[in-house]
Amino acid sequence: MSGGRWTSPYWSSFLPIFFDRVTKIMRKNVNEEIADTGLTSAHTIYLIALNLKDGQTMVELSKFLDYDVANTSRVIKTLMQGGYVYNDRKTPKSRRYKIHLTEMGRNLAERVMNFEDSKMEEYFGNVETEDLLQMRDTLITILRSMDPELDDYISSPFDNPYYTLLHTNPPGDGDRFFISGRAPKEKK
Repeated sequence: MSGGRWTSPYWSSFLPIFFDRVTKIMRKNVNEEIADTGLTSAHTIYLIALNLKDGQTMVELSKFLDYDVANTSRVIKTLMQGGYVYNDRKTPKSRRYKIHLTEMGRNLAERVMNFEDSKMEEYFGNVETEDLLQMRDTLITILRSMDPELDDYISSPFDNPYYTLLHTNPPGDGDRFFISGRAPKEKK
């Protein structure tokens, strides 16, 4: 690589292949962790989103996750049938209602979030904080180049994107790095 240019098929392919592989491994890990529930990682992202911000309409939840409303509807139907979420409809014909986690749904969301935290700690535990910060900054720079609307998306006063709540680029973190967006753990 010279002057920031991609000069070979290797560099043109590396990041897409890398991120695809990371995504597949994480999905596989979560699927194995929750195999006893009959759900998949595709379901748990909705549980996590509701755990972060409970009581959302289908449209709000879809915007929150940046997913299609039809997909959200299908997933929520499955989660309702499993007893993980419920809606607060006043009557069966009510068109405006919000989706909430049941205790079982909240427990599963916490279980998955804790599992993902432990996997990230396992994967990144031996990487120096300075290297993690540099990697984060580099990846955010790449994402900004790919998505010119990223800053608008993250700072939108109208949406509360899932990724913002997970602190893609935590404001004021100084020299601290959060492997997850949840409360940082104290170093021993």
